Amino acid sequence: MPARPGPRSLLRVLGRRLPRTRGELRVSGIGEVVAIGRDRWGIPYVEAANDADAWFGLGFCHGQDRGFQLELLARAGRGTLAELLGRAALPIDRLSRTLGFRRIADAQLPMLDPDVRSGIDAYVAGVNAAATASPRPHELVLLRGRRTAWAATDVLAFLGLQSLALAGNWDTELARLQILLADGADALREVEPTYGDWLPATTPVGSCVGPALDRLSADLALLRDVVGGSGASNAWAIGGERTLSGRPILANDPHLAPSVPAPWYLAHVRTPEWAVAGASFVGGPAFPTGHNGHAAWGITAGCSDSADLFWEEVDTVALTARGPNGPEPIERRREEIAVRGGAPVVEEILVTGRGPLVTPLLDGTDVALSLRATWLEAVPVRGFLDVHRARDFGTFRDAFRAWPGPALNVVYADAGGHVGWQLIGTLPRRTAGNGTLPVPAWAGGWEAEHLSLDDLPRCLDPDAGFVAAANNAPRADVPDGPFLGVDWLDGYRAARLVEAIGERSDWDVSATTELQVDVTAVPWRELRDLVLGLEPDAEPARAALDLLSGWDGVASADSAPASVYELFVAELASRLARAAAPASWQWAIGAGFGDAFPRTSFGARVVSQLVATIRAGDHAAELAAALAVAVSTLRHRFGPDPADWAWGSVRPLHLLHPLGVRAPLDRLLNLGPVPIGGDANTVAQAGVRPLEPLANPAAIANHRTVIDLADFERSRYVLAGGQSGNPLSPHYRDLFALWQRGNGVPIAWSADAARSSTIDRLVLGPEA
Repeated sequence: MPARPGPRSLLRVLGRRLPRTRGELRVSGIGEVVAIGRDRWGIPYVEAANDADAWFGLGFCHGQDRGFQLELLARAGRGTLAELLGRAALPIDRLSRTLGFRRIADAQLPMLDPDVRSGIDAYVAGVNAAATASPRPHELVLLRGRRTAWAATDVLAFLGLQSLALAGNWDTELARLQILLADGADALREVEPTYGDWLPATTPVGSCVGPALDRLSADLALLRDVVGGSGASNAWAIGGERTLSGRPILANDPHLAPSVPAPWYLAHVRTPEWAVAGASFVGGPAFPTGHNGHAAWGITAGCSDSADLFWEEVDTVALTARGPNGPEPIERRREEIAVRGGAPVVEEILVTGRGPLVTPLLDGTDVALSLRATWLEAVPVRGFLDVHRARDFGTFRDAFRAWPGPALNVVYADAGGHVGWQLIGTLPRRTAGNGTLPVPAWAGGWEAEHLSLDDLPRCLDPDAGFVAAANNAPRADVPDGPFLGVDWLDGYRAARLVEAIGERSDWDVSATTELQVDVTAVPWRELRDLVLGLEPDAEPARAALDLLSGWDGVASADSAPASVYELFVAELASRLARAAAPASWQWAIGAGFGDAFPRTSFGARVVSQLVATIRAGDHAAELAAALAVAVSTLRHRFGPDPADWAWGSVRPLHLLHPLGVRAPLDRLLNLGPVPIGGDANTVAQAGVRPLEPLANPAAIANHRTVIDLADFERSRYVLAGGQSGNPLSPHYRDLFALWQRGNGVPIAWSADAARSSTIDRLVLGPEA
């Protein structure tokens, strides 16, 4: 009997479906000729005569190389994924329809300034022109689906989706509520992952954040009568006084889920008036990481508090919700969601004066909760759609006076020698409460104005000679300053950056790329003496101590002690959470609320709380038991020999394609497994989930960038995967090996260097 064809053969039957990258092509949507050169890595160099044609060119490249990814993004914003993918995609469609991203985009579109609208329209025209001129992606052929036309509202809806994905607080509010209801206020206080007061704030550089105000107490008091008493990334900029060249160096490695293709796309775009190179984000005409020959910038999630949950009392018959002055009318929306292979699903959405009810999306939640967020408001937008024109820190900041997108730390450097940092995002100035817990809607006083950009912290040319942001607290919590939030991620990555950058004054591109892949586990320094001072009775615990006693605290891929440490920390976090909150402990270490929200940011910020807990009391028994479980798990899963326990082997990395969840396409579409080191608290992000410490990393640096302001040609860029989303393209995975080694490739900067680096050239001309 002949062998059945493998998945690669299956796709080859459909053809390679590569985009056209040479010759001339007439397209609709441009005013003048657009030239697109491509280098050996598939990175495009777009040359255009004007702004609109430049953004058309970027959209065209995105459309050529990321067709299926763009189709999924558009459908996610519209709430029509289930129409293509079937019932499994319903949770995303229900979420999108409930929060109303497409409705908000429709309302937002007329508010855009003409130049912003022109850029978005041109980008969308480029995406659609590429869809017309390119073969259908393999995935759509297999699904018997077709690409749908992009619209300007898809760009805006996608911005809303990203704001939700990077929002650092409302899911944590929900987890707190579950713990409070199940185990009471004392349990919540005990498991609350307070940011360690010894960990650094972004500004002043190198300072400790100090003790936080007791925001939780205030919000607990507001809920007392109701309950009856009982979300990463790194970015830094080094000033010239600390570099070999005497000019700044900027580094950025944003952390998102380990997907293929990456959300990022490397490109160079040039017009007679401006140019930009770096990492664009597929789905919009912007470069969140890059430079323009004058200034360079990079981002990390701000983790600031831009959303609030409200406890509602709703009468679904009368269509009212309890307000501070009695019943208030609510809106009922009926959304019909088409489902591939099944009957349509009708979603009834209730919207109060605060926002949509999100409780129907959440498993295990009995109370009615509405969501209000600044990123669910229809307002103008500029921000990253404008920064390519910046020439100094002032003009760079001004672009973000209209930025309703996700709250971000933006790190800055320029050729004049300046380095700076700005927290951006539209944040509320609350008149009551602090946003740490859902609040009763009927109590009133919840109106909120917006903080201005000038209310948000920033710094320029600090005395330390550098700035660094790693999802840590932006500044100390002070009573006379605007409240920014409390749900920062653990500050260990920031601590390591501050330590490492401050140790030397000879930084160059090579040294900076090495720091991006640093896997020093700073928490081990705080735990080491406590752990190695134990005298456990159980043999597995003694075996753990034998391995850890000689460990250097570097969580490298080839380290067996690193595996013991990571499983020990996860087990200890679980044990302490179970002891404090026996009914709700899983939420305390990151469990989520069903398919729409499978985990929360609690799980990404438990280590500093764990350290504080074991420092404050006698936990020798829990420490010893956690050590024993770590070794017993490794022996059971990987055999008795510690030589087989290397961290990169027991917890390898897979890059996951949206259709790679089942055989046989998993073997073709996913990349890996490959060994990597690190965890959630190392500079080289490889997030460990306390509930599943050996699961695929929760987040990685999907791209890494190092920009040398002394010589832009020396700058280096890399993606986890490659430029193309086509699994039969040579550019689907050709950057992955470089990414694993911590290396990168150049994006040529000068016009002459750009032309000499390209090996393909496609000329787009306007249709007659």
